[in-house]
Amino acid sequence: MDFGSLIDAASAVFVFGGIATLSAVLRLRPNELRLPYEVSLPLGLVGFLIGVIGMLAAESNPAQIAPGIAIAILTVVYGGVVRLFLADTDSLTFAAEASSPAAKALGSGVILAVIVWAMFAVTKGDIGIYWYPQAALLMGGVAVLVFVVGRALGEHYQSSWADKVTTIGWLGFAAGVVAGLPQLENAQSLGPAIAFSFTCLLYALIAIILGLIWSPSAMCRPNGSLSLGPGFAAAVTVGVVTVLAALVMVLA
Repeated sequence: MDFGSLIDAASAVFVFGGIATLSAVLRLRPNELRLPYEVSLPLGLVGFLIGVIGMLAAESNPAQIAPGIAIAILTVVYGGVVRLFLADTDSLTFAAEASSPAAKALGSGVILAVIVWAMFAVTKGDIGIYWYPQAALLMGGVAVLVFVVGRALGEHYQSSWADKVTTIGWLGFAAGVVAGLPQLENAQSLGPAIAFSFTCLLYALIAIILGLIWSPSAMCRPNGSLSLGPGFAAAVTVGVVTVLAALVMVLA
C-alpha cells in the first residue's frame, strides 16, 4: 500500500486547520472539545462534496472521476482521524453554547472562509457552480414547514435539528437524482444535473456545522445526543459514490 496516497496538503489544511482555528476562536479548553469532535466528520464531508461537485462540473472524461474521488474522500478520512482522537469528549457538554455572539460570529466566519477557500481551490475561482438558488429555496422552505408543523404538534420542535436538516438534505439529494434521470441521453447536462443533488447535501452539512456553533442544544436530540458519527459519514459517502459509479457507467 502506498501511504503517500493518504497525504494531501490542501485536504489537511481544510480539516485540521479549520477545526484548530475554530477551537482557538471560541477559546475552547481541553475539557471543552465536544464541538470539534462533532464538527469533524461533517466538515470532512463538506470537503468531499466540494471536490465531487467541482469535478462533475469540470470533468467530461469519466475515466478521471475515480482519481478525483480518491483525493476528495481524504477530507472524510482526516475528519475521522480528528473524531477518533477526540472520542472521549462525546459525553461532554457543548462549551460553545456559552460563547459570546461575537465569538460565534467569528467562528462561523472562520468555517465559511475555509469552505470558500476550498471552493476556490477546486474550481480555480469559479465558485458559482456551488450556488443553486432552487436548492436553497427548497431546503429553506421545507425547514420552515417542519418548524411550523413541529411547533403545532409538540414541545420538542426546538431540538433534533441536526436530524431534521440531514433528512431535508437527503430529500433534496433524492429529488436531484430523480431530476437528473431525464438527462441520461445528454452527457454534457447529466453531470451538472446530478451535482444539484450533491449540493443539497452540501448545504445541509454546512447548516449543521453552523447550527452546532450557534445553538448546539437545538441541533441535539432531547437527551443531548447527536448522530454525526461514522454511520452518518458512511451513508453520505456511499450514497454519493453509488450515484457517481452509475454516472460513470452511463457515460462510459
